[in-house]
Amino acid sequence: MERLREDVTCSICLDVLDDPVSIECGHNFCRGCLSTHWLGVSAQGRRCPECRAPCSRGRMIPDTRVKSLVEKYTELLREEPEPQQGPGAQPEPGRPVQLVCLDEEGGLTLDEEALSRCLEQGGVGDAPVCLVSIIGEQRLGKSFLLNYLLRRLRSLDARDGAWMGQEDELLEGFEWRADEERVTQGVWACSQPFWVPTEGGKVAVLLVDTEGSMDIERNKETSIKLSAMSMLLSSYQILNIGHRVKDPDLEYLEMFVQVAEVVGEAYGLDPIQHLDLLVRDSSIPGVLRAQGGEQHLRRCRQKLAATSPCKHPKALEVLSRNSSRCYLMPSPGERITMGSEGTLRDMSANFRESLRDYVTALVSSAAQHVRRDRQGELLTGTQLAAKIKNLSDVMKKHRSGFSSPCQMVITFHNQRVLDRAHAAHADFLKEKDSDSRNPVKCLTVRPKKMAEQLAEQREHLLGQCRKDMLPKEEALGTELEVELMQKKEALVTELEAGLMQEAKAFLETYRKRFKKFATVAGVGVGTVVLAPVGGVAAAGIATAVGVAGVLAGVGAGTLAGIVVGGGMGGVVGGNIARKDINRAEATASQGEEEDGPEDLSDTAPLI
Repeated sequence: MERLREDVTCSICLDVLDDPVSIECGHNFCRGCLSTHWLGVSAQGRRCPECRAPCSRGRMIPDTRVKSLVEKYTELLREEPEPQQGPGAQPEPGRPVQLVCLDEEGGLTLDEEALSRCLEQGGVGDAPVCLVSIIGEQRLGKSFLLNYLLRRLRSLDARDGAWMGQEDELLEGFEWRADEERVTQGVWACSQPFWVPTEGGKVAVLLVDTEGSMDIERNKETSIKLSAMSMLLSSYQILNIGHRVKDPDLEYLEMFVQVAEVVGEAYGLDPIQHLDLLVRDSSIPGVLRAQGGEQHLRRCRQKLAATSPCKHPKALEVLSRNSSRCYLMPSPGERITMGSEGTLRDMSANFRESLRDYVTALVSSAAQHVRRDRQGELLTGTQLAAKIKNLSDVMKKHRSGFSSPCQMVITFHNQRVLDRAHAAHADFLKEKDSDSRNPVKCLTVRPKKMAEQLAEQREHLLGQCRKDMLPKEEALGTELEVELMQKKEALVTELEAGLMQEAKAFLETYRKRFKKFATVAGVGVGTVVLAPVGGVAAAGIATAVGVAGVLAGVGAGTLAGIVVGGGMGGVVGGNIARKDINRAEATASQGEEEDGPEDLSDTAPLI
């Protein structure tokens, strides 16, 4: 089945071919994947994603033979027994799936189904997780490195570098290419975890790949959003750097640390639990690997500390932690950079040894770097997935609120204020709903009065939000502050519309209860008032026909009084309820009424 899958797999999405098509060179792809890959590329510039052969016509021909093969493979797959999952299962190879994609405007879209497969299924939901995430400048071998991490995790029992594979074994897993074109877009992760044994059980290890966060084609806001998502999706963070640690790298690290602190505070997480500065194609003379990295990191800290004031204080602080380290890797050799398939045969001996040592050390320590909250408590896959979904929702709601770490602080703060207002309004409605289920309590507050109480509560919450949200009125001055104030008012207006909708739905339920209880109360009052009257009238009439008919007449008159009185009471109760309901609806739709003398009949309790 695994060998057959290779023949029906699209090399773009790494999934089973969907609507397979062939191109000039004979390779097959999903129609949708190939269309997306060629999107925005001129007909003359189109190349095969697999062999890079030019496709001058850009024609996509439906391949019925491959489509038939895909259908047969799918049928066979359904007949296979379900594989064992969970901490006790054998490691699944897994395949990379895209968790986050970016639209043309730089907005991030989270694939919640893919996230659930990675963090909530197969036993990961209840297990501690270690997420190894890599960020940094584009085209410096991030996906290449992750694929060798994949090999190591698939062969945990291998010794002496045997896990690196055969000399001519092609490198597979995360999509990568040895050229200048960007390959990774958005955020990707392995669909299946790798279970690493520890003394306390097993830890689910997942690998996360992020597109070049320092890509000049992406604006700063997109880089910040990617950094925020990467921070949540990492407990072991790798910052990929070219040649040596430079000022732009430190500037990016400064921003990343600020983002990590903001996200960490907003979601109760320990920001940047572990950081590796991985220097690729090192041009630093002297010792390489861990020893050379330690020396280089020490010099970087000394240079940062020597400047006054410190140019990148947060970067200096995180680089001074015991949980941060640096590793220098040499160039992989010309054959790798000139279009190799990533085979060991094409690597320089020095690079191969450095890669083996780095990957081995990382995987052996992975179980020590499980995701934790600020209190040091372990987070399960399900708990982490909930935080990621929440961040995605906030990003959707505040699309332009992430242009700087400072704006992120404002965005998260204002969102917490809005959440408190929604929660307070929900509690208020819950309390009123509970009271309204009691007939006595319900009939003491007419619908019009209830509408006034809801409007009063709503105005209180809106006023509190305007007071608590940032920026404050007195802070206005710059164009940015004016723009932020306008966004703040837009959020308050949106909140107001939501609260009014909730109040309207509650009033609809409340008026039905009020009408029901008022009708029942009217029946009771009518019965009590008119039954005696009916009995007295019947007694007078019965006197004329004799004493024997007195008792029967009184009984019949009383019964008639009950029927008439109950009916009249029901009509009166219903009319009272209907009158109050109409006024309540008018109050809810027109807002505050003009000042004037209060009509006690409208606001006084019915009983």
